[in-house]
Amino acid sequence: MSSLSRHISTSNPSSFKVALIHRDSPFSPLYDHSASPSDLLQRSAQRSISRLRHMSLVLAAESSPSKLQSTVKAGPNEFLMKVGVGTPVNSFWLIADTGSDLSWIQCLPCERCFNQSVPIFDPKSSSTYQQLACSSPQCQALAMDAGCYGEYCQYSMSYGDGSSTSGPLLSETFIFETPESTISDIISSTTSAKQTTDHGTSAKIKRLAFGCGTSNAGSFGNDNEQGLVGLGGGPLSLISQLGRSISNKFSYCLPSRLDENVTSVLNFGENADIQASDVSSTQLIQLEGNPTFFLLNLTGISVGSKRLDIPPLYFDPTQNGEPFLIDSGTSLTILGPDVYDKLADEVEKAIDLPKTDPPRPFSLCFEVPDSGNITGLPNITFHFSGNADWINGPENSFIPLDDGHMICLGILGASQGMSILGNWAQQNRVVEYDVGKRMLSFAPARCGEV
Repeated sequence: MSSLSRHISTSNPSSFKVALIHRDSPFSPLYDHSASPSDLLQRSAQRSISRLRHMSLVLAAESSPSKLQSTVKAGPNEFLMKVGVGTPVNSFWLIADTGSDLSWIQCLPCERCFNQSVPIFDPKSSSTYQQLACSSPQCQALAMDAGCYGEYCQYSMSYGDGSSTSGPLLSETFIFETPESTISDIISSTTSAKQTTDHGTSAKIKRLAFGCGTSNAGSFGNDNEQGLVGLGGGPLSLISQLGRSISNKFSYCLPSRLDENVTSVLNFGENADIQASDVSSTQLIQLEGNPTFFLLNLTGISVGSKRLDIPPLYFDPTQNGEPFLIDSGTSLTILGPDVYDKLADEVEKAIDLPKTDPPRPFSLCFEVPDSGNITGLPNITFHFSGNADWINGPENSFIPLDDGHMICLGILGASQGMSILGNWAQQNRVVEYDVGKRMLSFAPARCGEV
């Protein structure tokens, strides 16, 4: 990981922060003004299932050398960031994905491209782009996905759903603006392709390796998604390339989705440190065959004071247990069917409200009385190794739908061979990934005030 960071230089090497924009936020270019809050929450929940299927396929493929393929697109995702690329700078909306590594955008000359709302990046118009040689550490980190055209590195990635991207592996200057300047830019023009020259306190990262896709099949589903920033644990992710310059760590603080007037913040380096007294920490686990995903050792789950009967080592990835991932790109928390059934039974026992038919993809929903007063909703606690208890109050475990007349358990059961701690459960909590020390730390926070 640190072997690549020596090739990177930044104007602020110790720390910087970026605004994370939820795709359903009014600040997002993907915002659907015609959709109700319940519609948006239900769509987000449905994307969780697609995201789970996507990540399960990736994990299964990359853990088997005979099936080794790489992720092309992040699959359904939840957060975007505005990023400047090149000199002069061109601004793009990129997916921020903790489940991917190589950052990439579409590039000219484009043999095959999907539609996007802004001009495709032309590297030859930038004075700071460089082609990377086949012998470069960045090209070597591509492993089976690297090729050569003469002496220069080419990347080629494909996935089982028919999506693909290929082109030269380049290095270029990337600019990450502060949340304040990013929001100002978003408000003034959400789809502008303008070139930005004044970046104030922005972090300028030089010589960042990325995929310059000149042949791309498959669409992100919206022409305002123009590529992605990989925040996973693999060697070519943004985190790994920055390495020691950001002390190998990042964090985010996700405010409540019910508050449309605030945005999330993604912190790097010193800014990522949690300034709180009630911090819990647990081990981050990365599989040798797939370092991209961040896994946790879940040792138990409690509903209120009742601890579920889950076999020891059930979720321990070091003992071939079911992988339990933490992922910012999945909305709902997802558990295997056996564990989910036990949890849902205890939740139903704890809540003295009439059940109602759940809308897809939810499985357990309750009617809210006309008074709107709800009592008895239990805390749901995820117990992680290191005695780290992730305590979710009702606001992190239940989702209001039907204009507040219904609440649904924000945890789903699915038989995909993995479980995920989703971003609804992560709201109003600082979550710090120390990739160097392989530790995940977290603490309660008022993220709308950060």
